[in-house]
Amino acid sequence: MSDKQLILNTVNNIEDTKTYEEILYTLIMQLEIQKGIKDMENGNMKTTEELKEIIKKW
Repeated sequence: MSDKQLILNTVNNIEDTKTYEEILYTLIMQLEIQKGIKDMENGNMKTTEELKEIIKKW
């Protein structure tokens, strides 16, 4: 599915009562989800242990 089609599908599934900000938030969340999926497909992931080490540094 093209990016444009994904955006159109997302917008079409948003309730008509949502505000401009809520629509933008939904689109941003969809963008981040798609970026995560692409990272997974490309093997760009961290193990649980790597994440624990990163969190410890916070």
